Amino acid sequence: MSTEATELGINHIQVIVRAMHEVAKLDGVHDAEAVMLREFYGACQRDTGALTSFEELGRGPFDLDEAKRILDTPDRKAALLRSCLLLAYADGRYSTNEREKIRGFADALGVPAAATLSMEESVADQLMQNIARISNIDALREVAAETARK
Repeated sequence: MSTEATELGINHIQVIVRAMHEVAKLDGVHDAEAVMLREFYGACQRDTGALTSFEELGRGPFDLDEAKRILDTPDRKAALLRSCLLLAYADGRYSTNEREKIRGFADALGVPAAATLSMEESVADQLMQNIARISNIDALREVAAETARK
């Protein structure tokens, strides 16, 4: 898979957002997940002039066959999986249900298990690097303790 930006049209974005919503529903849609979904689609909708609202998009089911058809390159498939992984971590926890669902998406899209595992590790590393840059360690500890209690 390429390290360059992947070109995505609104049709790709809509499939990705529906997949992300499917992942979010597994453990109940948390506030952080809802905000992430709404802001991601809202920005893409504004950039492309898409007419479908977030609410309309959310009412539609995720169609894996449609995803296979529309996400026609390895990079577009990876964009869906990485987006779902980032959303899964939005509530601070990558649950077993989320892991199974995302791995199921990967399998159905023909993404090898090793590539999926590599993406999981890459996303986790990326998020940890972001946390490592936080200078207010006391606040970070409070957030970690709060997340552990949930």
